[in-house]
Amino acid sequence: MRVYITILMLGCMFLAFPQQQKTYFDSQIAQHLKAYKAKSEIAIQNGDNERAEFLFDSLFENHLKFSHVRDVSLNKVKGGTLKTASIDKPFLLITKSSWEIIKDEEVNEINRMSKMYKGQVDIVILFWDSKDKAKANSKNYNSNVIVTYVDERDNNANHIIKPFKHSFGAPACFFISEEKQLLKIDKKFTISNANNRSEVAFNVMHEKIKWMLFNDEPTNEGIISTLE
Repeated sequence: MRVYITILMLGCMFLAFPQQQKTYFDSQIAQHLKAYKAKSEIAIQNGDNERAEFLFDSLFENHLKFSHVRDVSLNKVKGGTLKTASIDKPFLLITKSSWEIIKDEEVNEINRMSKMYKGQVDIVILFWDSKDKAKANSKNYNSNVIVTYVDERDNNANHIIKPFKHSFGAPACFFISEEKQLLKIDKKFTISNANNRSEVAFNVMHEKIKWMLFNDEPTNEGIISTLE
């Protein structure tokens, strides 16, 4: 009898304190993006960039931050597929468009980051393009960088295109934890060497990765760097 009472009490406790439901990035985008874009476009038309940034920050902090990213399968330019659920560490998903001219200095800095954080953070490049064009653009990335592509003519890829491209365009960078939660979005991801911006951009990315690894603690203790 005591066993039955214990089980009953545990069941009542479970009902009284249910587990918190997960929120998903794509669902949050579907629910909140339209209103954000409408307000953001008005702000941009009025030349109010500060308001536009405030709207993005509000969208991210209130609806997107810590949302879960569903498993997606991405085609690898070297063959095969990458399932994001199989990535066992934090990763950066950097999206690129076919029309974008990718500068050598950006590729060099991404290669540099991939060496610095090898074994700690995976870097995934996602081209919104055909396999041939993606492969042509991938030749200068080193072996630490996983280069993938999604052909937008493939209707089966809509569940990837809508949240990751139609949301904030490209280039963009999504910082995703090993628990597959979204931690940050850089919706203006670019690295350029104009006026030494390459080093500045790299330092910004470096700080964001440290935040991702060490929960915003202002330290680089524990970072394993293989960069000489």
